[in-house]
Amino acid sequence: MCGISLVLDHRGRGGTVLTALARMHTELAHRGPDGEGWLLVDPDFEVRRTSSPPSASPNSLRLAAAFRRLAIQDLSAAAAQPLSSHDGRLWIVHNGEIYNHGELRETLSGWRGGHRFHTASDTEVALAAYREWGTECFARFHGMWAMLIIDLDRGRLVGSRDRLGIKPLFYGVEPGRLSFASEPKALAAAREDGPHLEPRRFVEFLSGLPPQSAALSFFRDVHPVPAGSVFEIDIRDDQVRAPIFHRFWDLAECRPDGAPVPAYDDAVAQFRELLSRAVQSHGGAAVPVGSLLSGGLDTSVIATLLASRQLHPLQCYSIVYDDPEMSEWPYIRAVAAEAKLDSCTHRLTPAEAWGSVDAVVQAQGQPLLGQELIAQYCAYRLARAHGTIVVLEGQGADELLAGMPGYEAAFLQELFRTLRWRDLVTEVRCRARRYHESSLRVLRRYLGPWLRRAPVRPTYRWLAPLIPSGEDAPEAESEQSSDPSLLNRYLFRLVRQTNLPAVLLYQDRGSMAHGVESRVPFLDHRLVEFCFRLPADYKVRYGIRKRILLDAARPMLPSLVANRTDKKTFVSKQGWMPLRHDHADALREMARSRALVESPYIRRDALTPFVEDYLRGRHDDELAMWRLYTASRWLDAFRPN
Repeated sequence: MCGISLVLDHRGRGGTVLTALARMHTELAHRGPDGEGWLLVDPDFEVRRTSSPPSASPNSLRLAAAFRRLAIQDLSAAAAQPLSSHDGRLWIVHNGEIYNHGELRETLSGWRGGHRFHTASDTEVALAAYREWGTECFARFHGMWAMLIIDLDRGRLVGSRDRLGIKPLFYGVEPGRLSFASEPKALAAAREDGPHLEPRRFVEFLSGLPPQSAALSFFRDVHPVPAGSVFEIDIRDDQVRAPIFHRFWDLAECRPDGAPVPAYDDAVAQFRELLSRAVQSHGGAAVPVGSLLSGGLDTSVIATLLASRQLHPLQCYSIVYDDPEMSEWPYIRAVAAEAKLDSCTHRLTPAEAWGSVDAVVQAQGQPLLGQELIAQYCAYRLARAHGTIVVLEGQGADELLAGMPGYEAAFLQELFRTLRWRDLVTEVRCRARRYHESSLRVLRRYLGPWLRRAPVRPTYRWLAPLIPSGEDAPEAESEQSSDPSLLNRYLFRLVRQTNLPAVLLYQDRGSMAHGVESRVPFLDHRLVEFCFRLPADYKVRYGIRKRILLDAARPMLPSLVANRTDKKTFVSKQGWMPLRHDHADALREMARSRALVESPYIRRDALTPFVEDYLRGRHDDELAMWRLYTASRWLDAFRPN
């Protein structure tokens, strides 16, 4: 929705505070095409608000904030941020959407004399909720948010991030200064000693691993505020202290042994109702709303539910390919025809994808783990080009319901470990029939690496051993699931610690690069809690992944989509982008680039032979070549020390 920047300087140096803030604000220009605002707070807590950068720097400042606006709910100037309470003692900068702001507005209007509202924005409701309930207000919000509240009466800076971490908020600590921003690259750009690379995250990326910690960014000493947390900072304190986070939501409490589990058919009906309500609430905005449509189960059901609640044809946006092994066009066309969608497509070519690398690296502020980020970037651009400001999409369903092929392995492993041989044989045979494979091959794929305890991290001679850096970021008390199901524990880690946090950041940066707000109904917290209270076999059984979603969606989808057995991603085919044949010169130049070969984490003497072996067909590790190339483009663009 927007871009947040804030600097709290305990030395009170006005010039340096505004310099740092201006750097962050500039880095976030893409996040707010509809306006900006600045807030200056001096050591005596006198406040000055401007709609543009201050023309002169005050001698001293304790705190300063800047805001980039993407108008969604209330489009008037009255809802511009930073937004204050009527008495000017509370100020807020807020990125996101509080979907139940209408209900909260009614409650607060009738609460002990009533709050008076002057805008139709959810931000004003959030500020009134804080005034009424303090930090307990965040547990009442339904939605996605990253917000900072300046409480001048209490001398506090209060911050929070939504339960699932859909909206981003990062912080950085320097001598005498604490800063917050919507993206890590903004904080890195504002550091007095310049940006620094985070070694653990960088080496993890080059190894080909998805993020293993939600507490790290690609820049050292720049960390995300933990999802589902709240913090308070004394802005009168003369010392810089890192935030101490307190969790207001505990997903680990949602387990199938914590309450009676509904019968499967009842669970399907409840799931359908929860998802339908989530789509309804996520569809509200004062600007045009559309949907991304990939042709897969997740986006198809979201688009269909959203279209059923609109009086005019829903605009849907899709990326398609010439290669029939990759293109989802037949499924997209079937869903669009069934739900009477107005379908807009963009045909992505390998040449366009290659030419977009630098733009996507700049938007993401980090190297690209997969080529699908380019297709995602193009989908948001397509939506904005057609005047759509808000899009709904299907992120989160795979992590909640074991939608990817590798996720269901935990289910088969548990059957093996608990000696449920009959169930294991049934599952193996079902997969063999469904995916036209031999039972032996299914067993080897799902149980082989687990039984061999195969190492998780690939080894590359050109990758130097990790050089340790400082301690991990302070974080809210680590959540650990004690669910009896191995699959549910695995999915919990995906949702809270590894895959989903990374996916949501990709989504946010890709959409905001084009001034588009992306919404994710599958991550309505009530639906998430419901899913984690279900046993594993409601999610995976008889060779079917996302079983409960499929059965809930089957009545509303074309049979072509409901009965498909493949699983495609945006870009999935080896060799689709012909790195070896069309971009050999660029790869050789990459292997010689100063930014990459002078890194202490790369062995130059081994990197050049690795690249040459690939170009000569001696190995086919295309993904490693892709990671190296995008890492070199990131290093060139951001120049971290």
